[in-house]
Amino acid sequence: MHSLRRLILILALLVSAFFLMNNEVSAAAAAARDIHAPAKVKSKLEQQVKAWSDTLSKQQGFGAWKNATPVIVPIGPGTHGWLVTFQVNHQPVGYMIVNATANGGFALGEYGAGNHPAFDPNTLYRSLIRQGLITSFAEATKKPLHLERLYLSPVLAVWKWTTATSGTYYLDAWTAEALPINNKMWDEQSAAVSAKLKQQAQTLSAVSGARANVCFDPYERMPWLTKSPLSYDQVRLHLPEYLDQMSQIRYTAELYRQTVLFVFPAIGYHRWNSSSIFVEVDYEGSRYIPMATMNDLGHFYR
Repeated sequence: MHSLRRLILILALLVSAFFLMNNEVSAAAAAARDIHAPAKVKSKLEQQVKAWSDTLSKQQGFGAWKNATPVIVPIGPGTHGWLVTFQVNHQPVGYMIVNATANGGFALGEYGAGNHPAFDPNTLYRSLIRQGLITSFAEATKKPLHLERLYLSPVLAVWKWTTATSGTYYLDAWTAEALPINNKMWDEQSAAVSAKLKQQAQTLSAVSGARANVCFDPYERMPWLTKSPLSYDQVRLHLPEYLDQMSQIRYTAELYRQTVLFVFPAIGYHRWNSSSIFVEVDYEGSRYIPMATMNDLGHFYR
């Protein structure tokens, strides 16, 4: 058991080193274009992350964030987003996705509490072993790690793994389960999602309301097979009310030519500044996702 833990730690360090090296190369390239830009953007980003995390640390389930250290790394495609992993004693206690906006500001893409954050290296390697994509941890240490973190939306977030033999796998960012898709299917879905989403800077300074319901099995009842979803306006105007009534709300998103179906139980929400709603779903831990984004990319069922 101790040797297995040691191997997992070694692999986590290797993947961290891989991303750190690539991040340093990206930063150097940016500095060559504008020597003042990287430090300025980083400072603004760190300040915004601190403001949001300080607010969230006062909410139920986020108390560990008070003493957590944020680790910020860029995520692709391009350089328009960041993954923030909050750590206590080098162990994850939550995460945050921050997106850049066209006007130079930042948008809070999603966030969550718990020890299973997005793009967790330990989850990745355990899953690769379980799925038989690598035969052993020792094998993985001998081969180059060609991994990319890709995040376009809360339902379009993957590890892209290019193997030593030039094969390509897309692995879910939370479970690291291999998705039944190829490069063309990823590109098609990315284009479709990008056309629907426009990041706008948000003035999110305080959580003015919250609801936390009991988690449930979303497959115990499958209304997406028998009923029509809530309309766009029903979600926009009444979803928090339904959650206040402790209704069991399910969310679905069908992607990649209908080959992948995500089903999440919606179990609560945070209301920011009396207007912006982030819906809590249970998926490998707690995730809070903008209601407007979910409404654009999938369906809610009551």
